[in-house]
This record gives sequence, C-alpha cells and structure tokens, in this order.
Amino acid sequence: MVNRDQLVAYLDEYLTISEIQDYGPQGLQVEGKEAVSQIITGVSLSLELIDHAVQKKADMILVHHGLLWNKESHVIKGHFKKRIYRLLQHEITLLAYHLPLDKHETVGNNWGAARALGFSNLVPFGQVGVRCQSLAMDKEELIQKLKSLYQSDALMFDFGPETIRSLAISSGGGAKEFQLAIDLGLDAFITGEPSEPALALAKENEIHFIAAGHYATETIGVQLLGKHISDKFGIPVTFIDIPNPV
Repeated sequence: MVNRDQLVAYLDEYLTISEIQDYGPQGLQVEGKEAVSQIITGVSLSLELIDHAVQKKADMILVHHGLLWNKESHVIKGHFKKRIYRLLQHEITLLAYHLPLDKHETVGNNWGAARALGFSNLVPFGQVGVRCQSLAMDKEELIQKLKSLYQSDALMFDFGPETIRSLAISSGGGAKEFQLAIDLGLDAFITGEPSEPALALAKENEIHFIAAGHYATETIGVQLLGKHISDKFGIPVTFIDIPNPV
C-alpha cells in the first residue's frame, strides 16, 4: 500500500511534467482514496476501463489519455459526467500522463518501443520522439517486428529503400513530424495515425511512412510505467487492453 499523494508527487517528478507544455493538466485529474493498494492502467479513459477498475477493486487508474483537455468543454454532462460520477462513486483516483509519457527516455512510448524493437544509439527526435541512425534492417523484417510489438497491421507507404539504416518513431498523432524525418534524410518514419499528405510526401522523398495505430503505439508507456511503479512500491499494477483499431 502507498499513499496517493506521495505516489502522485513521485510520478510528477519522475515524468518531469513541469518541463513539458501539454494539451491539458497532467498527473492528478480526479482525487480518490488516500491509500492505494492496487492500480489499473490503460491507454485511454472510458467507462469500460473504469468498470474494470471497479471489478478489480482498484484504488487508482493511470492512463495516457485522461479526462481533462484544454480545448474541451468543462460543462459536466453526458459522458464527461458519467465518467466523473463513476470515479467519485467508487473513490478511484485518476492520473493521466500524455506527452510526458510519450517523451520519457525510460518508460516512454517511443523510447520504449525503440528498445523493444532492438534499436540502439538513440537520440531525441522532434517534440517527443526518438531517432535511430545505426540500423541495417530489411523493411520486411521491420514490418514483422512492428506487428509483433504493437499487435496491429501497420499501414505502410512503401517508397523508401529496401534496407533501412535510419528511422524515427513518434507515437500516436505524430504524423505532423513526418517533415522533420524527411529533412533529416531518414529512411523510415513510424507513427500511429496516417495523415492525408503523407502518401505524396513519402513517394516524392523516397521514405517509408508507417502508421501502426494511434492506440497500438501508445500501449507501451503505460505498461512500462506500471511495471516501474510495481517494482518500486510493491503494489500490483494491471494493464487493461481495450483494443482500438485507430
């Protein structure tokens, strides 16, 4: 068992949330029980995820996509009201870490994926991504590795070289950083969701554009962070997979 506020303070510092400007409040979003004995993690908050936490008698939910976003209405109605009510009804604390969990070099979505794929000599890429420039991997081998890691069928605009020697990963909605990968002369760019201009850009610049799924590419961080919490604080942390084809 761990104190809620001590755990939140630790995670806020560990994920350096004060250094990252995000699209909504990071860390604590809904306050529940003071004592935490079990945590549920997931990619995105939903009533289904909250119900899993209730069934498992969890005291805390930790997600990548939380409840509060700057550009969304704060009027408490509809699904927003239902989620808040369910959390408060069962005194479940909600934590959310968005860009900090994409960017982190130990438990982040991008660096975690790069290491799981066997890449080394990693350096930061763009806002939250990672870049590797010491590869010699056949493109088919890369696709198979991505399928195994993310458990998804990637969309690939196949215009790069047969042997991939450099690439970048920017999970989720990172397609906006495709131009940076082009400017750096990389052989491949991996993200979650495709963007409409990507096909022409990939063809004209002879680079592979790979979209492995927004949800799929962001399953890595919450699982790595959950293991870190469990190892450090000695409490059970369970990842709940609620697959999303997007």
